[in-house]
Amino acid sequence: MKQLNQKLITDFSNLANQQWMITNDGVMGGKSSSRFQINKDGNGVFLGTVSLENNGGFASVKNYEPLNLEGFQSVRLSVLGDGNRYSFRLQTGSGSSVHPWSYEQRFETKDGEWTDIELPLHSFVPTYRGRTPDDVPPLDPSKIQRYGFLISDKQEGKFRLEIEKIVAQ
Repeated sequence: MKQLNQKLITDFSNLANQQWMITNDGVMGGKSSSRFQINKDGNGVFLGTVSLENNGGFASVKNYEPLNLEGFQSVRLSVLGDGNRYSFRLQTGSGSSVHPWSYEQRFETKDGEWTDIELPLHSFVPTYRGRTPDDVPPLDPSKIQRYGFLISDKQEGKFRLEIEKIVAQ
């Protein structure tokens, strides 16, 4: 497959075309809260509080904008971290049908430091409700329907992840 140079997935300048949606553990009775906003620098900011009450413990934000990353090798995130571990997630499907599982790759952040994080597409792992499902095909980069960020893994307390841009390369 031919390697393409780069594709800007988002730098948050075209928010009118983007559909960012929050999903927290409240869907199963948890008490975590989060929001997604654009700061004065034009960067996306995912922030909130993870609570372990009522068996909760996660917060997420997803963009409902389909992507075709066929021919690309990785996704690069430019983020300002808080020392927490996050997951970047890709959800596939076709048409209006989206698979119930996601493909994810976890990454560490450094508190107060900007970092470029390289996530090879072949290293994304299928996950469904915190477990690896059986019989899930490998990630098909041409069929991405949603992408976004998740904080989980019993990381209780406040969090803040600032994202300058997301690029495929």
